[in-house]
Amino acid sequence: MLARLDFTRPRTIVVAAVLVGVVAGLAGAVFHSVATEARIDEAIALEEAAAGTDATAGAPDDDEAVVSRGVQKGAGLFGAYAATGAAFGLFLAITALSLRTTVGGPFRRVVVSGAILAGAVTVAPWLKYPPNPPAVGDPGTVGERERLYVLVVVLAALVLAGIAHLSARLRRAGWPDDRRLTALAAAGLVAFAGLFGGLPAAPDPVDVPANLVWQFRLNSLTGNLLVWTVLTVGLGLLWTEAARRAAVAAGQNSMPFSAEIPAS
Repeated sequence: MLARLDFTRPRTIVVAAVLVGVVAGLAGAVFHSVATEARIDEAIALEEAAAGTDATAGAPDDDEAVVSRGVQKGAGLFGAYAATGAAFGLFLAITALSLRTTVGGPFRRVVVSGAILAGAVTVAPWLKYPPNPPAVGDPGTVGERERLYVLVVVLAALVLAGIAHLSARLRRAGWPDDRRLTALAAAGLVAFAGLFGGLPAAPDPVDVPANLVWQFRLNSLTGNLLVWTVLTVGLGLLWTEAARRAAVAAGQNSMPFSAEIPAS
């Protein structure tokens, strides 16, 4: 099957990235199903207890969720993460294709692209605005939190893209790796210190046990990084193997024709 995929065509790369992204998203859903959903249930139970409701009574509630917890923990979780992985794959393919003239082979391009996107979409927002369990936070600040999340993602992506561009320029200028990496680390620290210092603090106080909140936050980070890792490594290996097969086939096709001449 791999031999029939033409990775010289951008459409093939995009389709492959989306499919690998779906697999990566399902891997993330399995992780969260095992490690994170119990933390969410605990947070919901605390919220209901604080509101004076009995989580096990089953009494009707005007604010009852449209989607039940059973669906959220099952088909909803896996469907949402499959869609998220597909979207991540699309972003990864577009970014990797945009680096085709500035970064080395396909595996390196995919890894650089995956690092930029994971840093911007997952790590930077987690550091500045770490997520809370769904039952934690003021519903009235949802819009503000979403705007802050998008803002930090965009700004972090610009910073990381700038660092990648600076790295390419320093490499072309002949900087040795030790000096180049030191300069990049210093530039990144200064840029992110300014970014995080200039953004407002999280709008919501957290009034649930810190242990529960940080377990959820660490699980959220781990699950999302798992998706990025499976996606990045999977697409990088597929693209590299396809390029290797294409190079071998091109070498075989370019060999001069020779035939044995029968002895007279």
